[in-house]
Amino acid sequence: MAEIRLTVDEKFMEDLKKDTGIDKTAQLANDAFTLMKWAIGEVKKGRVLISTDENGGDARKIVMPILEKSKLLG
Repeated sequence: MAEIRLTVDEKFMEDLKKDTGIDKTAQLANDAFTLMKWAIGEVKKGRVLISTDENGGDARKIVMPILEKSKLLG
């Protein structure tokens, strides 16, 4: 297992913990990496990631430089 050390704004982390109900930083990081791995896999398959409201309306494409780069690296 890899050990990662990074510096993240404390308020940012506390807000994420509060918003998710996750109290352990390691679990929050693991979930974030899992979501990123899934998103990268989807764009590599040629899929477009979107966010919609609960009724499927107001669609917005999720755009992140890392996702665009991973698509190019396919």
